[in-house]
Amino acid sequence: MRYVPIAIIAVCILAGCSGKQPVPASRLVQSAGEFSFVTPDGWYRTKIAGIDYVIVSSDADYGASPNIYVEGVSRSGSVSNQVIGMTEVNKDEIRAYTVLREEAFGTESGLEGVKVSASRETDEALPLALYHYFIEDGGRVIMMTCSCAESVKQKYEPLFDAAMQSLRTER
Repeated sequence: MRYVPIAIIAVCILAGCSGKQPVPASRLVQSAGEFSFVTPDGWYRTKIAGIDYVIVSSDADYGASPNIYVEGVSRSGSVSNQVIGMTEVNKDEIRAYTVLREEAFGTESGLEGVKVSASRETDEALPLALYHYFIEDGGRVIMMTCSCAESVKQKYEPLFDAAMQSLRTER
């Protein structure tokens, strides 16, 4: 399993990865992964060359741009194996990465999975809150990460949960 290079995520988080115009809350189809979800109202959608998925982000808040990023879609392996794999890689490669909580998570369309709450620090020692969602969909696992500054996580976690609860398959 290959995870998104940390440098790309760091640039997106700190620089904002924002498009030119905010988009009203609406369904974003991620064609490469054959799924969709409803993005938060007024957030940006950015397509970066070389990345199959659109990044959803907001203006910087306490030094970091809250964002929703597709880690990828695994066509093999269980949710629990994907959680273990990603958290092991993150512990090895991300500064001060710590798993705080793991809990069952479901979507409005009936898909089931796991939500992992974690924290990390940027190279500048800015504490970030990370929420990894692993959603099982008919033999594959959709992996999403949402992040924001640690100091404002209470504001953004409900937005992240709502977006991920709206996730549905488009196959």
